[in-house]
Amino acid sequence: MSVEQTFYEPVVLKAGDGKTAEIRTLGQARDLLRDGWPETRGKWYYAANRACDDAASGRTSVHIARRIFVYAVEESRLSA
Repeated sequence: MSVEQTFYEPVVLKAGDGKTAEIRTLGQARDLLRDGWPETRGKWYYAANRACDDAASGRTSVHIARRIFVYAVEESRLSA
């Protein structure tokens, strides 16, 4: 498996300047979780990290990882 697996639909985030950004791949999601996430981290943040790692190693599907990532985005109020 690869971190460059593409999501079936991008996850749209709101940026600080009012613009939006799209997360299109598993790798982009992992990078955001590790390097660009707000300091407030709830249960879905940790679940999304695990799910993205599992999808990258083939233990789960990229679709499941995307769904959990969406929950983390909603929990952190990053959704557009």
